[in-house]
Amino acid sequence: MFTMLLTLPLFQGLSYDDVTRIVESTRLDFSTLTEGAILCRQDEPCTDLHIIIDGRLKARTASADRSWAVEEEVTERSIVGLDVLYGRRRTHASTFTALTTTRILSIDKRTMGALFRYFEVMQINAFNVLTSQIATRDRVMWLPPADSLEQRLTRFMLSHVSRPAGRKRFDISMALLGRYLGEDQRRISKALHNMMADGLVNLQRRAVEVPAFEKLLLR
Repeated sequence: MFTMLLTLPLFQGLSYDDVTRIVESTRLDFSTLTEGAILCRQDEPCTDLHIIIDGRLKARTASADRSWAVEEEVTERSIVGLDVLYGRRRTHASTFTALTTTRILSIDKRTMGALFRYFEVMQINAFNVLTSQIATRDRVMWLPPADSLEQRLTRFMLSHVSRPAGRKRFDISMALLGRYLGEDQRRISKALHNMMADGLVNLQRRAVEVPAFEKLLLR
């Protein structure tokens, strides 16, 4: 257990003695999710921090009016809830569902606060994770203007994902995409079919699947 904890993002930089103290005096909840089990739901209060030890989750984020949604894969060593455990918004932004058998380490908010107070390196690790997420989102705002409708579609997708890599699924109709981009549905359809011909997306009924988002960004 000690070696495993030292590999997790928030525990990196701690000494073996530090981890021993944490294990002996702190409540750490280990659990296993079976495929299809839900870890937490969108808009539910966030009361615990969850770290994926191994396995994969699906994060599904729905729009405010629930008219469309984005699905992303969340892999091992990822942290769920760090961005909403404190602050003004303290509800989950997505619903997280296990795609495989997944082992989770959960730490409640009060315990997490105590660990942050006693171990400064854990604060620094948390800041590093959060600032990395913020920097990724900020870069999207300062990209140059798009040169084509295909590029505008890519920018729309990029602005609605948490990590610009891996498989993504957008459950959205072409008509609604057209409303967001101010374009005719037929032009949206043509641009998406061009992207599909290039092997960048797969089109399904009211859905756009991106097998590898990093390849889409290289277009």
